Amino acid sequence: MSLNSQKKPVIAVVGAGPGIGEAVARRFVAEGFCVALLARTEDKLRKMAQGIDADYGAGAAHYYITDLRQEESVVTSFQCIRAELGPVGVLVYNAGARRVNGRSILDTTSEEFENFTKINLFGAFWATKCVLPDMLAAGRGTILLTGATGALRGNPGLASFSPGKFGLRSLGQIITREYQAQGIHAAHIIVDSPVDGKLIGEWSRRQWQRTGQADKLDDVSGHLVAPADLAQTYWFLHTQPRSAWTHELDARPQKENMFSKL
Repeated sequence: MSLNSQKKPVIAVVGAGPGIGEAVARRFVAEGFCVALLARTEDKLRKMAQGIDADYGAGAAHYYITDLRQEESVVTSFQCIRAELGPVGVLVYNAGARRVNGRSILDTTSEEFENFTKINLFGAFWATKCVLPDMLAAGRGTILLTGATGALRGNPGLASFSPGKFGLRSLGQIITREYQAQGIHAAHIIVDSPVDGKLIGEWSRRQWQRTGQADKLDDVSGHLVAPADLAQTYWFLHTQPRSAWTHELDARPQKENMFSKL
């Protein structure tokens, strides 16, 4: 049974959570999209979907419990999305597994390395394979991959994080080279700064207080990426004319150092 009776265009946000994922979902829904939210925690998904529905109308958001470490879970979710909402026209892969406090290679377990790499890279590969056939049949589609500073620089403590993000960047390049001529616009967004979400944003505020940088609390948007502002960038990438597609874009707040290019 279709849950998208108005046949709105469909965006799938993989790794949906409070922060970038929810902000991107809301930005696209505001433009007339129906959103499928994919993540592992049902409570968070339900709250996000209910909040979006409350603001934009019943049926604007639907959620699918998905373990990005398992190909079968990813494939099953996308099969349900296609059956219930229709073909996905925009894929946003926003999943990212990392530690707030890093660990050296010797202190990083094989289990953590494997699980984080599956979330940071494998899930994107599986999700892309799920949506590409319909995009190619339609002759158009957008695939937006959320990257990080760790996609360009392997910093100490990020042994279980950066390798997957390096691979995600490469995957985006491969999608572009294989399918851009057939109408598929793939873009890799390097988020070159902490994001003002529940986890990192609150941690940053505590750090500023502890280290005598409380003045930053009066200018948060100058030091942390605001999810709603970044969501506008995702919409910009999706709506670019095909004569001037961007493949890679880096974003950081005004007063943040330019980590990714150093």
